[in-house]
Amino acid sequence: MPDGRSGFVRRLTSQLATLRRLSWADRSLLLQAGLIVGVVRLALKVISFRRVAALLKLASRTDLPVQADRSTTAARVLNVARLVNMSSRHVPLASTCLHRSLTLWWLLNRRGFDGRLQFGTRRRNGAFEAHAWVEHDGIVVGEDPDEHDFVRIPWEPLKNDS
Repeated sequence: MPDGRSGFVRRLTSQLATLRRLSWADRSLLLQAGLIVGVVRLALKVISFRRVAALLKLASRTDLPVQADRSTTAARVLNVARLVNMSSRHVPLASTCLHRSLTLWWLLNRRGFDGRLQFGTRRRNGAFEAHAWVEHDGIVVGEDPDEHDFVRIPWEPLKNDS
């Protein structure tokens, strides 16, 4: 077997082993996240960010109270973020930080967690960069917080305040 093909088989075997280790609830969330990342990506091609965000906000309304138990909340929020990141690597079309962040924001708020979508910019090596991310309790979720030297863009963050 050629090296390229054997590398593919090893990667696929590893990914399937990871999938088998997930609980059924996590597998379901992984599938949801992948579908939402794809839908968000396509929706942003057709309609504006504001409309996509408004639709997601409307669809995120839930009767669940905002989760206040900090002892279990952090682990659950990080798990949702991990699954969103995992799914976004395997959707057929490339996803960006905006697609992932909108998906994570929506999934957290659907589950009663207070997620806030944030935007920022920075200059690195002379290049302008923009980024979207989600915070929970003021902490960056699903990304390395040390990599967040972005200057926030002031705006009214999306929050589940219904």
